[in-house]
Amino acid sequence: MEGKFPKIRKSRREFLRLAAIATGATVLAGCAPPTPVEEAVVPTPAPKEPVEILVMDRNIPQDVEFRKELAERFMKEHPDIKVTVEAMPMEYIETILARVAAGTAGDLFRWLVQVGVGKLAARGLLYEFEPFIEADNYDLSPFFEQGLDSCSWGGKLYSIPVNGHSGVSGLYYMPELFQEQGVEEPSEDWTYEDLADAMVKMTKDTDGDGKTDQWGIWTPPWYEAWMTPIRAHGGWPLDETGTKARWRDPGTIAGVQWHVDVIHKYKAHSPGTTYDMRLDLWASRKLAMLQSGLWEAAYLKDVTPEDASIGLVPMPKGPSGFRAGSMGVNFFPIWRSSRHPQEAWEFYKFMCSKEVGVENVERIGEPGLRYDVWDDPKVKDNPLIAPHAPLMKEAKRFPSPANARDSENLDVSNPILEAMYVGELSVEEGTKLLQEKVQEVLDMPPPTAAV
Repeated sequence: MEGKFPKIRKSRREFLRLAAIATGATVLAGCAPPTPVEEAVVPTPAPKEPVEILVMDRNIPQDVEFRKELAERFMKEHPDIKVTVEAMPMEYIETILARVAAGTAGDLFRWLVQVGVGKLAARGLLYEFEPFIEADNYDLSPFFEQGLDSCSWGGKLYSIPVNGHSGVSGLYYMPELFQEQGVEEPSEDWTYEDLADAMVKMTKDTDGDGKTDQWGIWTPPWYEAWMTPIRAHGGWPLDETGTKARWRDPGTIAGVQWHVDVIHKYKAHSPGTTYDMRLDLWASRKLAMLQSGLWEAAYLKDVTPEDASIGLVPMPKGPSGFRAGSMGVNFFPIWRSSRHPQEAWEFYKFMCSKEVGVENVERIGEPGLRYDVWDDPKVKDNPLIAPHAPLMKEAKRFPSPANARDSENLDVSNPILEAMYVGELSVEEGTKLLQEKVQEVLDMPPPTAAV
């Protein structure tokens, strides 16, 4: 369901105008000059205590540290607002929903496009952003449209993208391995056939003991990673309305088949499915390539051997003409239960500024989702970010059910995808099961107001 950002409704504008008039009238009524008696008896008001807002973030150390520094800088310019940043435990979603029920969730909280803003918006738990945007005449044009779409549900905007990436659409490689073994290095002109040919050549028994110990590629097992080859082959898991499953479309099947073939046909995939496996192999010069997202450079820098380097190109262009899968978006909605939504909005604007968006690159590895951030020299001239720039313009919104059943969609999809990944289900069996189970989810009614 990829709607454009909703237009501002005139009724909202009129409401805000009348509210401003009413407030002004109240202020003016109290502006008559005081009498000498009043001057003598009215005490000087005590200074107001700063309003405190609570920002909840995932427990990623560099993210929380950076957000706390931003809060300190913001408070120097806004002494009337105190910003407290709190790290959530790893069971983030379950914990934050429990805190909503307990009334301790605070004001702003980090949310993920994979879980879907509709999950909370359908329950009436979030502020709509139209009133904030209109009251400030806030300019949304610098933001990537897919990012704004990802923060919308039911034709309404519930947040603004803070930072993100072009999906799991980068191909990282170790140039020195290719040079040593006389294999052509990856390039932007590669097709999926070129990639398959290279990954087979780079899968080797380097010590002559009859066992493979160098691997051509590592591809992730999670949902977002499947979107890249699926889109490249002309498929997508849901239709444009978010109401129909498309797992049995030819393009979707072809993309799934490629992902499975890397492991079971080409036998070029590293053993094991754990996330850290790729770093162990890379550090020991036993991994030639890996499919990953913009964030990966930050991890690879820490483990790349001294005699090696990091190369990066986009994933190949498939038969559809596309390279990118789904855009990753991080955002901070405002709880409807917030006692200080206006102050929360002020801090939000600061986090979404161009300056902070550029600074995100060095601090958390993901730039702000603004065109002017990606045009900044610190971003566009960075060799480990620049290859993602063209992907940002073509990445699709994450496949989101129209009925806001995003979590249920992932809950039924991930086990089936993993079963195909490890060879427990064939592509034919897996895509048939996905079509059936996902459509059952899409046919469910939207969530109710209960958490």
